Amino acid sequence: MTLDLQRAAARRMRRLLFAAGGVIVVLAAVVVVLVANSGGSPSAAPGPSSSAAPSGSASPLPTASSDGGYVAPEKWVVLPSGTGKKDGLPVQFGHTPEGAAAAAVASIRNGWSWDPDKAATAAAVYAVPSDAAAVKEEARKSTTASRLSAGVPGTGALPSGAHMNVFVIGVQFTATTADEVKVSVLARVVYTPGSGTKETTQLIATTNTYVWTANDWHSKTGAPQTSPDASDLGTSGFNTAGWSAIQEGDTR
Repeated sequence: MTLDLQRAAARRMRRLLFAAGGVIVVLAAVVVVLVANSGGSPSAAPGPSSSAAPSGSASPLPTASSDGGYVAPEKWVVLPSGTGKKDGLPVQFGHTPEGAAAAAVASIRNGWSWDPDKAATAAAVYAVPSDAAAVKEEARKSTTASRLSAGVPGTGALPSGAHMNVFVIGVQFTATTADEVKVSVLARVVYTPGSGTKETTQLIATTNTYVWTANDWHSKTGAPQTSPDASDLGTSGFNTAGWSAIQEGDTR
């Protein structure tokens, strides 16, 4: 039964990724709770360390490695801030590979949510414009599925204490052309259905292709892509997998 549920979760993820034009907002969160509730093994993040990240870092506190020692990130990347807003969300990150990575990070920060309106807005903003209407609908559906899978009502107000918090902790990107960039994003997802239930923490790595169109970076329609290993910030695995920790650019 557990295997059947896991396969169903994987099929749903593939379906949504095709239908939603490759936009990953909310969708990975759906898979997190589906697999966790199907008997999958969440990747629990180690506890926080007192070691500080460089000034301006957008990453949460570094964590201790499995042997108890903090391993500093070997690579840091400065991502630009959006110079404009669309529907209240940051856009116009600049026509550079770093700009594409910044758009991908923004889509996850703003779209992985149990608020269907927030999820739908982010899906439309960061998708290729021709896919905007379709991805809004898929984002709403996936939000409902995510909530139900976590034991939260599919619609309406969340129960007391229920929440899903998403922390982007790493990024990788490779430009295939000046107008197309493959971006991988590493996020730490912490959620609970509330009512005194202990939080579950899981690391999620996603990969998507961003294209420069309509004078900005947008996610491109496509099949799910293989992502680097998901290892937490502050561990040796983070470096081994090739992740870069994130520093924000000038927000002025």
